[in-house]
Amino acid sequence: MRKMLRTPYFFFVLILFNAGCISDRQNAEQPDLESIEILPEVVFSIVGDEPLLFYIESRGVVEPVQKIQITPRIGGFVDENNIVEGEKIEKGEVLLQFSKEEWEFNKQEAYNTYTAKKNEYEIEMRLRNGSSGTDGSELVKITTGLADAEVAYERAKLNLSYTTVKAPFSGYISTKEIITNGAYVGAGKELGILVNTIRVKVRFDVLQSEIVQLKTGMNVELEGPSGKTHEGKIIAISPEIDQESKTGQAIVEVNNSEGKLKTGMTVEGRVFVRSVEGKVKMPRAALLERDGRTLVFKLNSGEVEWIYVTPEAMTTDWVLINHPEINPGDTLAVDKHFSISHQQKVLPLLVE
Repeated sequence: MRKMLRTPYFFFVLILFNAGCISDRQNAEQPDLESIEILPEVVFSIVGDEPLLFYIESRGVVEPVQKIQITPRIGGFVDENNIVEGEKIEKGEVLLQFSKEEWEFNKQEAYNTYTAKKNEYEIEMRLRNGSSGTDGSELVKITTGLADAEVAYERAKLNLSYTTVKAPFSGYISTKEIITNGAYVGAGKELGILVNTIRVKVRFDVLQSEIVQLKTGMNVELEGPSGKTHEGKIIAISPEIDQESKTGQAIVEVNNSEGKLKTGMTVEGRVFVRSVEGKVKMPRAALLERDGRTLVFKLNSGEVEWIYVTPEAMTTDWVLINHPEINPGDTLAVDKHFSISHQQKVLPLLVE
């Protein structure tokens, strides 16, 4: 009986012992929250001494350097054509060829008439004992009909030349027409456009206060919608300022041999105009304003120090400052620093 009574007692003591161990372990794992210091994360950047570059920036639309409307001067039946959307055309290549038979016949008929009238003219001049160079010869040309015959013959030759439409420059075809060989095309019908996009130009609107800094020949850096950059040059600057917008135009020509810039595309452009030297060049994001004064936060051994500064020069992205307590290589706050204070400890995050 004694052995049976001792066994439950043993298990009871064991349970109490285990419960005590668990309680001690839980107490040991729980930290003292009041002793933990939570530091704000602040983004910093190391500043340098590079010069501050100034650019004039604007936005423009791509235009072809050369562009013509393909419009035949005469009507006729099509023998051959290369007027197809996106077709690459070389200078001198045939765009449209009309059937020549009718126009060759008209030329021959006009030539026969011209020959007959010329014979009449020569007979009349011999009767007058003159030559084609004497006074009165122009009147004889009119009375014999030679003058009209000469004009008709020249017109017939021109019309025959119009049966072939050739490309005056290399480029690409833009058209919504479908032209079939054998079809009749009337005179003056707009068949499409030939554009030279090997080189393109962009017109940039520039503020009147800035356009005076531009000159022809300046290099221009352009960026298309895809982010690809291109280099161009200013080829012309408008002599007048628009009175409503107070802007003038700078025309930039760009090499587009790869065809990345399309007509009508909007591009960003910037022109370098000058540089300014200073002690420290820092991101403009580092600059804060408090109580009407500008300041920056400098990192010193895990805590920040605010320093009042006066910008010497400034762009949309960068600022030049000359301050005895800020030097190239220092670390300044550039983000998440709006609510921190002087000599506050922070958790620094460094960006390039």
